[in-house]
Amino acid sequence: MTFFFQYFWCMGNVNRRRFMQFGALGASVFFTHGLSSFNKFLPSPEPKNIIRPKCLSPGDNVAVVGLAGALWDLTVVDSFRSTLNALGLNVCFAPSVFQRFGYLAGKDEDRLEDLKQNLYDPEIKAIFFIRGGWGTARLMDKIKWNWFSENPKIIVGFSDITYLLNAITHETGLVTFHGPVGNSGWNNFTVEALKLSLFQVKPLTYKVDVQEKNASFIQKNGKTSGALVGGNLCVFTSMLGSPFFPDCKNKVLFLEETDEEPYSIDRMLTSLRLAGVFNQINGLILGKFSKCSPETPSQSFTLNEVFHLHFKDADFPIMSNAPIGHNRNKWTLPLGVELELDTETSTIRYLYPSVV
Repeated sequence: MTFFFQYFWCMGNVNRRRFMQFGALGASVFFTHGLSSFNKFLPSPEPKNIIRPKCLSPGDNVAVVGLAGALWDLTVVDSFRSTLNALGLNVCFAPSVFQRFGYLAGKDEDRLEDLKQNLYDPEIKAIFFIRGGWGTARLMDKIKWNWFSENPKIIVGFSDITYLLNAITHETGLVTFHGPVGNSGWNNFTVEALKLSLFQVKPLTYKVDVQEKNASFIQKNGKTSGALVGGNLCVFTSMLGSPFFPDCKNKVLFLEETDEEPYSIDRMLTSLRLAGVFNQINGLILGKFSKCSPETPSQSFTLNEVFHLHFKDADFPIMSNAPIGHNRNKWTLPLGVELELDTETSTIRYLYPSVV
């Protein structure tokens, strides 16, 4: 018992708080699983305000909107139409897909109007986006959140769309989907993951391939649960201080990035740490960090070293190298639905369906 109390005192404020929260059950799990893994002992109850959109079916009409950066390669339109048609979906491209206003897909008011019109169109069952880039955050203070709660439908995107996804789920409870956009590259893996997430009314399960797991940046074994928050690291970090930054308490954070030097990744992770995000979350999933090697390796930490500097002493489970982000193989992940993360088996298992 002397050892137990010494360990209890040294385990840190977050662990002590979690341990005391679950009382005798916590003690039982502690002595059963030992010191080498991290566990959140009970799944959190499903949020009362959760809104699930209706699932997709062949023959449904969907819209593609230009919410962020301008599209300069119009061949993407035909290839994206073909991809969605192959899923049995009828596609309507909003005017903003073809507009260019500097680096934006049209003026703010035009992009916003395209989003609103397709939300209120009862024939449209889901909204996709032609690309990321930059521009989504410019619309946040002009959006009326009842547009989404009154017209709950599937919203899919990633990269710059990270801002919209987290804000919608935070403000309304509507489940949103971190998944591919028109120009992000599609293959069988990505298409099948999208179908699994959007066309079937059952809880999802995803597992990282063994080879991918062996290439992980950092791994901390354990089990935990919580709804997802996060997405693109740069965009998610840019939400700090805004009214739309999501509640991270007892959530599972997932992050991905592309074209950023290790020092930039370090800066953004430091911003999240100083904001207290890593003291609140139950677990962490690191996706792909493509093209994030240092330009001058002799004058830099490696990306792997940056992750170890930040998370080597973390008291929550960590899974890395998941197929999330700016890579061809992409999961489509619902935000706002409770899941179980098992980092020893590199599995995420949703506890409830994400669509109805």
